[in-house]
Amino acid sequence: MNTSVCNEIFHIGEYSCLKAEFYLQRSIGYHLVQSYLPTILIVVISWVSFWLNVEAIPARITLGVTTLLTISSKGSGIQNNLPPVSYVKAMDVWMGACTTFVFAALLEFIIVNYLWRKRTDILPVIATDRSQVSPKLISSSQVFNGGMKSGIKEEDSNRTTESILEPRTTPATKIRAQQIDRLCRIAFPCAFVAFCVIYWPYYLM
Repeated sequence: MNTSVCNEIFHIGEYSCLKAEFYLQRSIGYHLVQSYLPTILIVVISWVSFWLNVEAIPARITLGVTTLLTISSKGSGIQNNLPPVSYVKAMDVWMGACTTFVFAALLEFIIVNYLWRKRTDILPVIATDRSQVSPKLISSSQVFNGGMKSGIKEEDSNRTTESILEPRTTPATKIRAQQIDRLCRIAFPCAFVAFCVIYWPYYLM
């Protein structure tokens, strides 16, 4: 606290006054335990999804939705304990960033799952190249009047047609999905650490 003597002029005259300046500093220990630490743990838990198998759809969906609902309810509880003001508070920025990280983790799984399940179209034409026909079918063919008379059994022909018309999963999409998961294991923690490096000095130091 600083004190000083001053003179103030009013409409009835000039008067001496005593001015006192108070400097207030809020303790953040309560918010560290009740607000910051729980939300950090929720964000870190949402990253567990990146280490789960892409085919574990129920586990990853449940984890993503649960963490998103938890961070939303936690944010509502924190806002109820703070006074309403007309400007953006440091806690508003923190909760907005944490919610964005959790939602991004859920959105990442949706993209990865789409790439993993993506399939090519069914091939509509039966193979005519000799390289695409099994040796058993070629050996059973017989020459007749200068042309080819097929000695292929109907059963073998149906099996060949089914194998050609069967939809095949594109390997490139699965590789890309796995690469995105591996990239997010590093990108999400690094992005969150970078946000903390900017947030803490700006608002709390």
